[in-house]
Amino acid sequence: MTHPSPPPARRPRTGILAGAPVTQAIVIVTVACWLVGRIPGAEPGRLLGFSPLLSAAEPWRALTVMVVHADMLHLLFNMVGVLLFGSFVERSLGHARFLAVYLLSGLGGSAAVLLLAAPYEPGWFSLHVGASGALFGLLGVVLTPTRSLDRNWGGAAVFLVLNVIYSAVSPGISWESHTGGVVVGFALGCAALLPRRGGQHPTRDRAVTVWFWAAAGVLLATMIVAVLPGLRASALMTG
Repeated sequence: MTHPSPPPARRPRTGILAGAPVTQAIVIVTVACWLVGRIPGAEPGRLLGFSPLLSAAEPWRALTVMVVHADMLHLLFNMVGVLLFGSFVERSLGHARFLAVYLLSGLGGSAAVLLLAAPYEPGWFSLHVGASGALFGLLGVVLTPTRSLDRNWGGAAVFLVLNVIYSAVSPGISWESHTGGVVVGFALGCAALLPRRGGQHPTRDRAVTVWFWAAAGVLLATMIVAVLPGLRASALMTG
């Protein structure tokens, strides 16, 4: 009596987007927002971009700024970076922690813009757009000083060089959001990757999970406290 042969085992998915559904969703939503902006009369940048002046009256802009971009080159640069670094970070940290890093880094970028803007100065009234803060947060994770990440240093170096070139040829680059994003991302990367024990993957280590979310909560609270003066100034000017 012959037994049927077992079905062939599924090959694991390979490629830059393998195991990174959140990264894919972020890119799809961001590109969709860009396409909406091409409709005559649609102005997602004006409605969703972040401005220190409107930070108290419309606080959601601190997050929605991540899905709107100034032009095609801006969108392309950021989304290529998200695909390269986001998929890597998502596989390293897990889906939930990756999303937390992305959102908190973007929020950190907006917080830095508000913190460093002086009321009544031109920067106070400027409109910021783009996912640069979130993207630099992913780069901050890649820069975490640990040997547990099999990272592509060459890709990170090329990205930094291209960013310097792009910043040099494009006026109005928000260095504040870049700085805020990379600081938050680096801090969360350290929280997720440095306390690992016994070679466990960070998504399976309960102590690391608790440490990461505690660090995320502390960072969020710190950002809120840091921007309170700016929020008060915004409320006075728009109220």
